[in-house]
Amino acid sequence: MTLTKSTPDHVLIVDDQEYTLESARAVMESVGYEVVTLSDSTKALQLLHDFREGQNPIDLVITDLDMPRLNGEELTAQISSTFKDLPIIVYTGDDERASKKRLLEAGAWDYLEKQGSVEDLLCTIDKVWAQVLRRKTEGEKTTPKLIFRDEVMKEVIGTIRKLAPIPSPVLIQGEPGTGKELVAHEIHLQRMIHLNDQVNERVNQKEYPYLAVNCGALSRTLLESQLFGHKKGAFTGSVADQDGLFVAAGKGTLFLDEITELDMDLQVKLLRALQEKEVTPVGSNRPVPFHARVITATNRPIQELVQQGKFREDLFYRINVINLDIPPLRDRRDDIVPIAKHFIDKLHQEYQLPGERTLTPEAEKVLHQYHWPGNVRELNNCIERSFALAGHPELIRVDDLPPEVVGLQGFAESCETAGRAVVERAVAVAASDHFQTYDEVVADHIRKALSRSKGVKSRAASLLSIDRNRLYRLMEKYEI
Repeated sequence: MTLTKSTPDHVLIVDDQEYTLESARAVMESVGYEVVTLSDSTKALQLLHDFREGQNPIDLVITDLDMPRLNGEELTAQISSTFKDLPIIVYTGDDERASKKRLLEAGAWDYLEKQGSVEDLLCTIDKVWAQVLRRKTEGEKTTPKLIFRDEVMKEVIGTIRKLAPIPSPVLIQGEPGTGKELVAHEIHLQRMIHLNDQVNERVNQKEYPYLAVNCGALSRTLLESQLFGHKKGAFTGSVADQDGLFVAAGKGTLFLDEITELDMDLQVKLLRALQEKEVTPVGSNRPVPFHARVITATNRPIQELVQQGKFREDLFYRINVINLDIPPLRDRRDDIVPIAKHFIDKLHQEYQLPGERTLTPEAEKVLHQYHWPGNVRELNNCIERSFALAGHPELIRVDDLPPEVVGLQGFAESCETAGRAVVERAVAVAASDHFQTYDEVVADHIRKALSRSKGVKSRAASLLSIDRNRLYRLMEKYEI
């Protein structure tokens, strides 16, 4: 795939409904795209393999979700594992079954409702291709950054640095959103730094990649294929031999998130793989050696699961050579504001905005005092939402923060020192004998999002972290 083009040239559309394919082709060709359409998802995989070394590769894939044989989620997972830089958009009308989170975890770059407008389709393509160009400009996908100031996390980092010389298995435990994958990536990074120092030259990144998979995001069959690989013809859709992640990780790192979601059969296979340092691809009886370090993670009490017979004890001891317990954000409060500022800087860079945007001291205080049940992930969402809806071009103030973060106590404390504007607003509310209800707060945020997105509902929904159907329902409810 040529990443220097300003727009994708060749688009592959996969849908089992012929009339949908024809209408999509007409729309895409009318704006200058070269379009290939297929009604069979397995043939789409074969086509991509055929084009891999060809002169006319596919730049972008748009696939339906509900299809026979390989559905859109399974197709996406297989494409993304083999063609890592190929952008995929999933077309779906089934919002209940296909959440955005699941599709993105499978490897989709974005998703789009099937009943959306032509404008929505073209805007989504533009947005996805902007990501492609940004990755090309950056050279590589931006390395995740582990931010820490708190003494508790400094101890964790100290342990990570001790791990660098020896690639022992590591089990990372912590609540959802605490940054377990960031920690896994930091372990990999420290290993690379150590190797570079040892050989006094830059280690070949292709030999030492970092690969990750969420064990709870894929079906049992698909996960087995992803981990251990498969032979051509082993199952429906296996149109070519494929190495699993264990082999693809080379001498680098394989991160298995949500390890406790593995069923017992896969636990047995994983145990054998770790013991023997080899895997057997699906459809083969010949084991293949691997050399990668394996890091696992869970947000569940794994020792309790062992006692309950839901997780193999022998596998637990195999993966738990070194244990890292990541504390929740509420127990490392000195990290809250530095992480928030990092997210602000990241957003500023991503959107290429002039100047700077900073947190007011009052906003910092509110962030520091909040208990963050969703940990770093919730903080990230809070900052992105506040960044998008902020009423000031250079500041994120208390009233820009989500209501659940501010709370009554936070609001009262902030009003003491927030300055004239905030105080006057509070006084005005009190004088009018009116306190905003939850519904009024929600309606205000929707109006702000619509204003910020200039009326583009898909963008407004994205700013609010909800799907477009829910936005429509809320707009109808609040008569917006």
